[in-house]
Amino acid sequence: MSLNTRERAATRDELLTNLALTQLSPAEVAGELGFTEERVAAALDVAGARPEDIWLVRDYIDYSIRAAGATPQPYSSLSEDMRAAAQTWFPLVDVRTIIDGKST
Repeated sequence: MSLNTRERAATRDELLTNLALTQLSPAEVAGELGFTEERVAAALDVAGARPEDIWLVRDYIDYSIRAAGATPQPYSSLSEDMRAAAQTWFPLVDVRTIIDGKST
């Protein structure tokens, strides 16, 4: 799954918009996912990041928004319809395995 320049910019904006809804910092997201802050920053920037990292950061942001009782803004490229296609190209981690692992 390769995004063009316009799609990367839109995805970056969508991720940052939804991150703002969580009221979490990138450092907090990094801590929850076991990532470095640089790894989260690359995923949020949609530049130089592994595609599976971008999806996992997206999923954690969405999980956090829903856990607070809100609804995430939609994604143009990281949509649920695109998830099936993405899974054929690279392994996606279910964010619930990370959340559940932290609660035990």
